[in-house]
Amino acid sequence: MAKLIYQSLALAFLFSLFLSPSSAHYKSQEASNLPIDFKGSFNQVFAFGDSYTDTGNAKFLGGFNFSGDTKNIPLEWLKNIKHGKDPASRMSNGLLVVDFLCKSLSLPTLTPYKDPSANFSVGANFAIAGSTSLPSDYFLGKNLSSLIWKGVPKNFQTQIEWFNNFLTKSGCQGKNTASCKVQMQDSLFWIGEMGVNDYTRAHGSSVSLQWLSEMSVRTVCKLLKTLLTAGAKYIVVQGLPPVGCLPMDISMCPLHKLNKMGCAAAVNSAIMIHNQILQRNLEKLRKMNPKCTIVYADYWNAFLTILTNPKKYQIEEPFKACCGSSGTQLNFNSHSLCGSPGTSVCKDPSKHISWDGIHLTEAMYKHVTDLFLNQGFCRPSFADLIKSKKSM
Repeated sequence: MAKLIYQSLALAFLFSLFLSPSSAHYKSQEASNLPIDFKGSFNQVFAFGDSYTDTGNAKFLGGFNFSGDTKNIPLEWLKNIKHGKDPASRMSNGLLVVDFLCKSLSLPTLTPYKDPSANFSVGANFAIAGSTSLPSDYFLGKNLSSLIWKGVPKNFQTQIEWFNNFLTKSGCQGKNTASCKVQMQDSLFWIGEMGVNDYTRAHGSSVSLQWLSEMSVRTVCKLLKTLLTAGAKYIVVQGLPPVGCLPMDISMCPLHKLNKMGCAAAVNSAIMIHNQILQRNLEKLRKMNPKCTIVYADYWNAFLTILTNPKKYQIEEPFKACCGSSGTQLNFNSHSLCGSPGTSVCKDPSKHISWDGIHLTEAMYKHVTDLFLNQGFCRPSFADLIKSKKSM
């Protein structure tokens, strides 16, 4: 399988163009973008999403289905969390997209909402690792897999409830509705990856992927409408990356169902449908809210840009996990996850896209953030959002 993957890299760029008809858009936009200083643009950021955005909520909830610990992971790969929080709060070897976003705005990293010592002066992170779009009770009695979350996962409705509670008890306490909306209008809302856990749990089941895509996007839009009602004016919504190109999904996929890049074709097809439906819905919401800036962050094309040109980004292992079960082709074994006894860590995580076969390395998150913020992989561009904010 590894041989198939690496031999196919020569065809990968053409393949990504075939799947991503808007690729030319990014080349032209990148060339026309002028540098812009993001510092001081926002004083508060509010984030939502799953494990790609969660900075500690799942850990505080005790939700990880994980018997291993960090003693097998060299501390030098975990020391990047410099703000004193437990490195295990993030499902990576370091910082996430939302962390690099805050850094670009000259803000501290966001406090997870469930942190007992939370300080919400610069915003809050409501993302929960393992979150699903489908209702939590949908998983009761169903044999739908989960490698990370204990039992029934949290639904994204939980994050909506947390946000509403935040407004009432902390964010807008003592303010009337109008004053609260003004505060929200001056904040940045970042909706990270939402929906991947549904596709992962449904992998190999009888669940219709088309139906799942529609349900997942409906949940994203429900969150969006909640934020808009609260006064949100500047919102970035991430699409989903081609997770079928990560070790977990590749290892679960029969060889004959891998595409030309060596990725799980069915999973990526579902992700493409999700992204297409999401973009159509975002366009409708833009028309309904013309005074708001609603940005689509194209994770699909950003990820493929790095995957199909790894040397440009100093990536030497585009498919193999950094931390995992050595001796397997992709360094991934679903029964022996990163940190479990017998697993090992690569010498340089920055040379890998995948940290543990499921999540990305800090280096990959940093590259993706740069593509989002500075290279035109947002529509409208993140620079345009900042210009709109500064002109107010």
